[in-house]
Amino acid sequence: MRVPIGIMANLDKSATIDVTREILGYLNELNVEVMLPVNLAAQMEREDLGFSEQELAQESSAIIVLGGDGTLLSVARRWPFWGVPMFGVNLGHLGFLTEVEEDGSKDAIYNIVKNEFRLQERMMLKATVSRNGMQVSEAFALNDCVITKGAFARMIRLEVHIGRSYLETFPADGVIIATPTGSTAYSLSAGGPIVDPSMQLMLLTLICPHMLQARPVVISAREKIRVKLHSVHEDMVLTLDGQEGIRLYPGDEIVVEKADIVTRLIKIAPRSFYDVLRRKMAETTG
Repeated sequence: MRVPIGIMANLDKSATIDVTREILGYLNELNVEVMLPVNLAAQMEREDLGFSEQELAQESSAIIVLGGDGTLLSVARRWPFWGVPMFGVNLGHLGFLTEVEEDGSKDAIYNIVKNEFRLQERMMLKATVSRNGMQVSEAFALNDCVITKGAFARMIRLEVHIGRSYLETFPADGVIIATPTGSTAYSLSAGGPIVDPSMQLMLLTLICPHMLQARPVVISAREKIRVKLHSVHEDMVLTLDGQEGIRLYPGDEIVVEKADIVTRLIKIAPRSFYDVLRRKMAETTG
């Protein structure tokens, strides 16, 4: 793989510039062309390597993402990068999406250049918001789509339909609709199950439901989940991957379904999802 490799980075991380400079030097040693987004190129004082995100996504054979899981989520959700192979280098603690930590980046990049890696496809979600019978918003997520009330608002009533079937109207603080990848994120904190990220399904998990029979539901990826909002207040929001928000109003309908696009992750390390899960669980138990 000697066609251009792109680098996207979280500029809020203190180590970003130094790590980018190190990776850039190593790729130059391997005679691999590098493309950077304009803002990162300016920080590096390498304006000659600066390109628009669209150019970077179209020309790069792979994208190295420097930061953490949140950085990778942000890049994966943006239009030009849909389907572009991504390789996450963690500049913080080991996550579920990033592949290696900083000290293992050179060996991993060598494997990428030599085409010694595998690609793993992750299911994504499409969320559509309709108001008064007209579509007003469309967005995508890798982890989850979350419908919640505001910080000081009363609970909302969520009328939930799965495909053509009515499920229930839940009084709750909100609902999380997650992918298998997102099962270890907000959904897990709300009591949802942990799911192998290679599976094709959706998880519906209520947030603080005011009814004893409310339980997480596992739903086929072939179905559509439709949620209608019943509320007397207007302090509600649809959040994508905990990063992007869309204002909601009483009567809005939100349809969440499997997206036609996927996130492609470059995998090199021999560890499995369950190896990472075991390590993360050991961290939380001390």
